[in-house]
Parts: sequence; C-alpha cells; structure tokens
Amino acid sequence: MIIEKFKSHLKTKYLYWLSFLLPALIFASYFIYRNQEILTVDLGQQYIDFLSFYKNNLFSNPLNLVYTLSSGLGNSFIGTWAYYLTSPFNLLLFLFSNSHLPEAILLIISLKVGSIGLSSFYYFQKFFTGDNKIFALAASLAFSLSGFVISYNLNLMWLDGLILLPLLLDSIDKLFVPKKHYFYLIGITFLLWFTNFYTGFMTLFFGLLYFISKLINYSFSKKKIISQYFIKSFLGTTLAACVLLPTFFEILNGKIHSDTSLSMGMQFSPYQVFYKLTIGAFNFTEMEKGLPNIFLTSLFTLLCLLYFINQKISLKEKITSAILLIFLFFSFSFNPLVLFWHLGQYPVWYPARFSFIFSFYAIYLGVQVLAHTKQFDFLSKLACVILVICLGIFLFLNIHQKEFLNQTNIILTILFFLCSLLIILFFNYKWIPVIFFGLVGLEVSINLLASLDNISYQKNYDYSNFTKNVSESINYLHKYDSGPYRTEKTFTRSDNDPLSNNYYGISNFNSISNRSIINLVEYLGLENNDNSFTNNYATPLSDSILGVKYNIVPIKNRRNLPEKEQVVFTSAFYRPDLITNKVVKSFKQLQIRQNSTALPLLFVSPTHKKTKFYPSMPATNQNLLFDNITGKKTNLFNSLYLTNPTKIQNVKPTKNLNEYKKIKGKQTSAIIFNISSFQKGPYYLELPSNLDEKTTSVVVNGHSLNNQDLGISTKLLNIGYYSANTSIKIIFYLNNKNINLNGVRVLQFRQSNFNKIIHQFNKRQPVTQQTSPITLTIDYKAKNKQILNSTIPYSSNWLLLDNGKVLKKQKFAHTFLSAQLKKGYHHITLIYIPITFIIGILISIMSLNFILVFRPKKD
Repeated sequence: MIIEKFKSHLKTKYLYWLSFLLPALIFASYFIYRNQEILTVDLGQQYIDFLSFYKNNLFSNPLNLVYTLSSGLGNSFIGTWAYYLTSPFNLLLFLFSNSHLPEAILLIISLKVGSIGLSSFYYFQKFFTGDNKIFALAASLAFSLSGFVISYNLNLMWLDGLILLPLLLDSIDKLFVPKKHYFYLIGITFLLWFTNFYTGFMTLFFGLLYFISKLINYSFSKKKIISQYFIKSFLGTTLAACVLLPTFFEILNGKIHSDTSLSMGMQFSPYQVFYKLTIGAFNFTEMEKGLPNIFLTSLFTLLCLLYFINQKISLKEKITSAILLIFLFFSFSFNPLVLFWHLGQYPVWYPARFSFIFSFYAIYLGVQVLAHTKQFDFLSKLACVILVICLGIFLFLNIHQKEFLNQTNIILTILFFLCSLLIILFFNYKWIPVIFFGLVGLEVSINLLASLDNISYQKNYDYSNFTKNVSESINYLHKYDSGPYRTEKTFTRSDNDPLSNNYYGISNFNSISNRSIINLVEYLGLENNDNSFTNNYATPLSDSILGVKYNIVPIKNRRNLPEKEQVVFTSAFYRPDLITNKVVKSFKQLQIRQNSTALPLLFVSPTHKKTKFYPSMPATNQNLLFDNITGKKTNLFNSLYLTNPTKIQNVKPTKNLNEYKKIKGKQTSAIIFNISSFQKGPYYLELPSNLDEKTTSVVVNGHSLNNQDLGISTKLLNIGYYSANTSIKIIFYLNNKNINLNGVRVLQFRQSNFNKIIHQFNKRQPVTQQTSPITLTIDYKAKNKQILNSTIPYSSNWLLLDNGKVLKKQKFAHTFLSAQLKKGYHHITLIYIPITFIIGILISIMSLNFILVFRPKKD
C-alpha cells in the first residue's frame, strides 16, 4: 500500500524531485570530489566562526546571541545573528560535531541550491502543461546553478533570498486572481526580511517593481489589489520587526558611518557586463572587484532576446519588461543605483550582489517565450543567428580584457550558443524539450567546473586541527581561571577565532561593526580595516589596558608532527615581549602565558580626563590612555629616530630628507642601521603605514618582521627583548625604487616602571563577577569620589545599577562605558538590555495577533 502510494507520488511529482535533486547533486558532487573542501575567503575566515558560535550557544546559552564579549571587545550580537544566522537551514549544524562543520556547511549550501531549483520550478511550471513542464525544469536548473550561485555560494546567508524570490513573484501573481491567499505574501515578506534582511531588501524592492509592471498590464480594477499588496507587505515587514529594528540601529552605530562619496558616474562601461555570458567567467579578481555575475546559459540568453520580438506577447508587456530589464542592467554600473541596491554602501568585495535578480528576470522572460511558442518564425531565427555571430566577434575582439576571457572559455561559450541556435532553428522537433533540458544541464555543469576550478580552498583538516588545539587550551584556561578576562593569540586562523573557540578576545571581523571600537584600535596601533580588527602589533601596554590576561603562543617543535596534525596559521606575529610572562600550561603545539599586569574589565580610576588621541602615534596614545586610567603622568617609552644609516647598499640619498633611491634596479638594495639597546626590556620599531611589504622587507638581527598589512596608520613591530648595550642590526631591503624612512624610530618599553605602577593600581581594584553573558557585578568601597571605568564598549543598552539605583552612564576614551562614583559602599550591577530588540519583539507579537484576528474566515 505504502509502496503503491510512493510510486504514484513519484509519477506525478518526479519533476519536483528532479528540480531539487539535480542542482543539489551537481553542486555537491564537485566538492565531494574535492574531499568536501568548501572553505574559502569569507566562508573560511568569517562565516564558519559565526556558525560555530551559533551552534555552541543557541540552546545552551542563548543570551550570548544577544550580547557577547567574544565579538571584538564586546558587542551586541543581534545584528550579526540577523544578517548571518537566521536561516532555518542552519539548524542542520546540530547534526555535526564542531570538527566537521565544513562538511555541515557543504550540506547546507547544497540543500539551499536544491531548494532554489525547487522553488523556481514550482513557479515556472505553472506556465506549462504536460510534457512541456520539462522547460520549467530546465529554467529552474539554469537559475539554481546560475553565475551568481556558482560565484557567491560561499556567502551562504544570501541564498535564502534566491529560494524565496520565485515564491514572492508567485504570491504577487496570486493577488490578481479571485481566490484568496491571505497568508502567502505576508509569509514570504516576513521570511525575506527574517532570513537575511540584506538580500531581502533587494528581493522585495524587485517585487515592488514587478508588481507595478503587473498593474500596468492588468485591465481590471486595481484599487483592491494595490491595497492588498501594501497591507500584506506591511504586515510581513512588521512581523519581522524583532530582527529589523535592532539591526537598523546597530547599522546606524557602525557601518553606515563609513565614508561613501556619491557620484553620477559609472563604475565601468556597461557593455563589459556581456563578458560575463561566457563559461568560467569567475576567479579571485572577479570576487574582489569584478563584473556582475549574470551567467544564465546560452539558451535563456537567446530566449530573453526573443521575448522582445515575439508576436504573441503584447507591446505593452514588452515595453514594461524592457524598462525593468534595462533598469536592472544599468543598476550594475550607475553609482547612485549601485548605492541604492546595496543599502547606501559600495560593496567591499562581491560586487553587484543583486545580480541574481537580473538573471532570474531574464530567465523568466525566456520562460514566457517558451510558454507562448510552438515554432519560431524567420525573424526570430535570424535575430538569434545575428546575436551569436556578434557575440562571438565581441568576445574574440576582447579576449585580453579579462583574465577569464581565454580561448578555451570563449570557444566553449560559442559552441553552446551554436547548439542553442540549432534548438531554436528546429524547435518543432518532438525531442526538443529533452535536448533543451540536457543542453542546459551540461552547460551549467561545465560552467561550475570552469568557474570553481579558479578558486583555491582550505583543507578541512587545517580547520579541525586549529579548533581542536585552540579549544584544548581554552577549555583548560576556563578551569584554571573562571573570571571574566580577555585572551589573545600571537597567531590567527580567522579574525573571528574568539567566536569559534569560546573565549573573550579582541579580534573581530564583521560587516556590522562598532565604528568607535575600530577608531580606538587604530589609535592604539592595532591591525584594522573598515570592518575588522585584531590584536596584531600589540604591546604589553596595550594588552594590559585592554585586559588581555592570557596569551596563547605556538610551540616551535610543532613542525615535527605529521602535516595533517599541525596547527596551520593564516598569520603569525613575533612577540618576544611575552618572554617574561609566566607559562601557565604547555600543550603539544600551543602554550598559555599569563600577563600579570592586565587590567580587569571593570576598574576604578581616580580621575576622569578627556583623552585626546593623535593619528599615527600609537605609543603616545597608549601612554596617554594609561595615564588617564591610573591618574599618573608617565613616559613609558624611550625612543631613537633612525636617521643616519651605518651602511647603504645599491641606494643613494635623494634631495628629500631620509629618502633613498635604488641605483641599479635588479641588484639587492639595502639600508642598514646598527644601534645599541638602551635598557633591559622589549623593543619596537615604529613603522609608518607607507613602509609595508610592497615597499620594504625589514630584518632585525636576522629575523624577518611581518609588515604585510600596516593599514593606514603607524604600527609598532616587536623586534626583540634585549639587555642593555646589546647590538641591534636593522636592515631595510627596498622592494620599490624609492623608500622614505621619515618617522621610523626604535622604541624601548620601560617595563619595570610600568610594572610598579600597574601592580600598585591593580591591588586596589574590585573583583569583577560575570553572572550571565549580559550581567556583570562588582562590590567596591570608595574613600572619595572616583570613576568607574571599563574596557567594555559603551552602549545605550547598558543599565548601571548602584545599590539598586540607576547610575548615569558616561563614555570613557570616546569608546568605553564609564560612570562617576560617590564616596561610600557600592554594589554595582551592569545589565545589557537590548531595548530595540524588545520593542521589535512587541511589534512582531502585535502584528501576528492582528494577522490572526483579522484573517478571512475561509482562507
């Protein structure tokens, strides 16, 4: 009985199964062949850490998804959760162990690709009857493995928008039929906002444009339809207020502050978009700053053109469709439209993130042609012949314009266009639907191979080894010291290592970042860019100020282990200034060292002076901040400017002070300084940002320094821990024709002076207790008026209670939470209350009640 029902189900629904399984299996097969290695770029260096954090906390400690000290110095996690983690597919992570997260992610992305095929087939099949539904299957395969999906699949949080796009158009179509579908548009609107508000905005805006085009071509009364569309869209949006409202305010606090200059120009010549019709039109360069990914197969490219000369489609429909398609096309390059589609920000990497909409709409127009055509007329055939010839000439004439425009890719593209042309010419042949589907399937498969073979992927065992070894150290540390403190490493796999390895750190990589924190770490000389920062280029002073109580360092003999067991780093920094720190525990590959001078996260200062930071003066800024904290006036750095080299090799001075020029280009050029150390302690080379690895390679006493990414401000590079009167040899090798050494100086940190001050200061500090991810407490008896300071980032969501009464918040060092304390005993509680999140939940509940109460009785 069950078997018969299953056979009957397969007989009627097999195309639905194929629409899901084919793209999912084609996509997954490629990575299964590559040993399930799917981690690359942001997926391996950012998203996997968010997913790991989500998996480790959703059910065991959900308050961490509200606020966590593992996100940079501490931040709300609601916006991050809303952008990266709300997809229901992510629940599949709980079926896998942490060491097998790469395989879990491969499964999730493959299922999403399959779901794109299923939802688009569900939409396209309604335009066909009988055996012609195979055209809908071909269209769904073309979209589910389109250029956008192949290129940007690693941004797995965006794929839900592609699943829901066909359903959004279907829900809009159903507004124009008498039957009621009350929940349909509401539900799809909610899911688009909820699963990823970024692609949700893009998809819903396109839905509005599509709705307007339908209205123009609809001949009946429009008033009721318009009201239904806007009311249902509004209800779906308010239903998602629980994520939209807090995320909106977090974006206001962070990324929206980055500089965006509006110009009326074009980012590139629009005709270049047609390069992307070729097979294999993707590589790392295209990922960073390339062209829109609009590959949709040769057949649907031709059919999109034929839509506008098809005699069975009305002129009004052609005009509205042409306007919409042209608008989408110029949105790729016209700056104001680029900004609009990307929520007011130019994309950093991954350009034209809405290109999936263009591909879908072009395929949709092709589907309309297939649904209205049994045989193509002479004009249509002639147009296709001309298009194929013109495209072939265009591509060969521009073969050197892009890396991916090689002879093999162009020939493959032309061959597929010729095969597509044959299908158009002999469209009345009875096996054409099957051949049509086979050609689409073959083309998307070859494009997948040709595109993804240009990308390199990380080894899964590198991720597993790293997380296993770091987690071993962190788990020990949690037992050794249960208090709230920060931990850092002298090496990284990802800037989000604290999230995936369950510790409070400094490093952070997030599209939704707190701008004030980024500004502070830049002033302190730590590594940073627009949306990430790390503890690289740290000093004992910056570590202590920011509460870094423990550092994890690699053990040198780890290289003796088998390759598949070794911890592999993305970057490692030389920190001999940690040599005096106590060794807490040594493991097979890593070692924990304790910083006895670290400040607690909450501390009491005698004064509250305004801190004025100076650009590109990290040592000065660290010293100023320390003085503000302790109420002392100190000079913790001895300095020596490097102005007179001991020896120069193949260079000569220029007219400008401290600037040198190569004499013979092919020979090694070097500028050498020999100095003696001043006092015992750690030494640093203060390098201006222009002296990165593109300009110079720096070697100190035989050790090569890491000056790979100095960013836009001066950094402090640790060059050793020396006794007094030790010889220090510093060599600058020229990697360019010219080098300017102005501003370069050697700094010696006066550690003994610092230790005396900080140990005395820390003795008077209260013990900080953390009772939950969103609450901290201290008990303190003030002998006079003092300042409660912290290195917890300021937020209006923090509530400070002093003996049960609300304490007025202030901002310390332009960044951190602070408050004034009166004389007497204080029991202080910090509670993080996400006000906008709570308001958003209330709005969502009210919206849900309204939807249920006023729903039609017979829906």
